[in-house]
Order: sequence, then structure tokens, then C-alpha cells
Amino acid sequence: MKCTTVLGFLVLSLVGIAVSCAKEEVIPYNKPDSKLMPVDPTEQAIYHIRKEYQTKIIYRYDRRYLAASAFAAPPEKDLVLPYIENVVRKLFIAPYERQKSDFMREHMPIEIILFGTSIGNYVEGGENNFSASGVAAGLTRITLTGINSYNPNSRSYMQAQHATFHHEMAHILTKIYGRPKGFDNVSKGLYAGGASYNSFSLAEVRNRGFWRNYGMINENEDFATWVDGIVTTPKQQMLDIVAANNLLSQKYQMIYNFYLDKGIDIHVLQEYLQSLIDKLEEE
Repeated sequence: MKCTTVLGFLVLSLVGIAVSCAKEEVIPYNKPDSKLMPVDPTEQAIYHIRKEYQTKIIYRYDRRYLAASAFAAPPEKDLVLPYIENVVRKLFIAPYERQKSDFMREHMPIEIILFGTSIGNYVEGGENNFSASGVAAGLTRITLTGINSYNPNSRSYMQAQHATFHHEMAHILTKIYGRPKGFDNVSKGLYAGGASYNSFSLAEVRNRGFWRNYGMINENEDFATWVDGIVTTPKQQMLDIVAANNLLSQKYQMIYNFYLDKGIDIHVLQEYLQSLIDKLEEE
């Protein structure tokens, strides 16, 4: 997941997107209720997502979804429906399904938890002053934040949101399939851990084979930060960057093949997402 030591709004940059991941007990799958479709439009949208993907979207505030020391505001109700329609469906689900129609039915988490703001005082790497814009819990849950700042015309907001989701989906996929063989050895001995990763320059980060600082925490974040980097970087620019050294090129090729083996060309996914972002009016 994405984490930054400065609490605040999601800002899209190479080092500014930060996400965090948590271990939790497996959430049992409960078959959707066979009741009549809700009347409320927001509940209807949630009903359809659950019926199609067996994924429950939870937006009502529940303290159980936060660590004891963490805090976040609930989402504003009138923003939940447009968020589901324009972010969850268009930026999260559609990019995969247009390449492989059953991909998201097979891989969607059981729960998607929505918060209005980033999660403050999130504990990561032994420190508790992080702000989390996304959290993945095992195979079962993704937590997304920033709904109260929803702006469908903002390129930076929409791109930061989809980068967070695809980062968290990377955690889901590696929990299911594991990371590519040999990936953990590419930068072995070069990880910085949770307390000191922010002290490295981008040049040193890249020399060690990482996409950005946050990936230096551990192998899980290394993989996921590469994914959010690829889905926000044009193909040729990415190829130019990874050509700089063998560590970068090895990890890039492993991740590209990991997705391709599952029917997803991650560069095609990036191009489609970029085409949607380019249509937006505001930076």
C-alpha cells in the first residue's frame, strides 16, 4: 500500500504515491443476499458490483477497519455513487476486463472499504506517523481513501486513485500466485526497511533496482510499487528507465511477464488508463 510521512492529499509523483498493506484474518465469502434490489441508487450500484464480482463495497464508517491508533473520516454519501461509477468501474475493473473478460471476476477482493480521507497515524515499519492512501489485507480486502476529495475532472486525483488501486491489486495477485521466481533475489541485501527508506535519493533508489523509495521497505512493496509505476508511465519512457541497469531491467521483465501470463499486457492497461486521464479537463 502507499504511505508517506506527511499527512495530506494524494499527489501523483514518482515518490509521492504511498500505500500500505496489512495482515488480517481471512474474510469468509458470504453469498449475496437473494433479496430485492435496493431502491437507493448508491445501494443499487453496490448490489450490482456484489452480484457481478462477489465483492462487497462498504462505505459506512466502521472503526474495526482501522488500526487502534489510526484515524480517518467516513466518505460523504453523495460522493460514493459517482466514485463507484467513475473510479471503481471505469478505472479499476474495465481496464482488466477489456483484455480478459473474466479476470476481475476471478481476482476481485471480497471487500472494498471506502474512507473519505487518507488513514492518519498508520503504523508502518515500526513507526506510526504514516498516512495511508490504500491498504490491502491478504486476499480479501482493499481499503481505498480520499473519496471526499473526489473530482472526476482532475487528472492528478483520478490517476492517483487508479495507481493506488492497481498497487493494491498487485498485492492481491502476489498473495494468490506468489512473486515471480527470482524476484526477491534481484535486490537482495539492498532493502532499507521501514525506518530509513525515505533517506535515499531517486538515483540511489534506481541504482539498487527499485522504482521508488517506498519499494525499499520489503519485497512486497518492491513488487507493488513497480506495478503502480508501470501503470502510470508510458511504455517507451519505462523502457528507457529500465535500460539504465540490469537490476531495473530484470524486475521490469519479471513483472511484465507475470501479468502477461495471466492475460494482461500491463502496457496496454497503462495506455487505456492514460487515454481516459487525457480526456479530463483539469491537471
